[in-house]
Amino acid sequence: MLETVIDRQMLPEPIFSYINSEKIRIFEENGNIILSPFYTRPNINELFGMFNDGKLSSEDFIKQKSIEMEIEN
Repeated sequence: MLETVIDRQMLPEPIFSYINSEKIRIFEENGNIILSPFYTRPNINELFGMFNDGKLSSEDFIKQKSIEMEIEN
């Protein structure tokens, strides 16, 4: 079975409009050509604390929440 992953933009618009992922997996199964979304898992090294954009670390988040709780009490 041959399998490949391509960019979504390589397909004609009527086809890629049905698939929301950036990459598309193409493979053959029982004589049929199958197109399916291809998702990659985030690299653990790219994640930072609770938020992957790096703007707020988990320690800063905890501090912020404790300050909010003190203000409420």
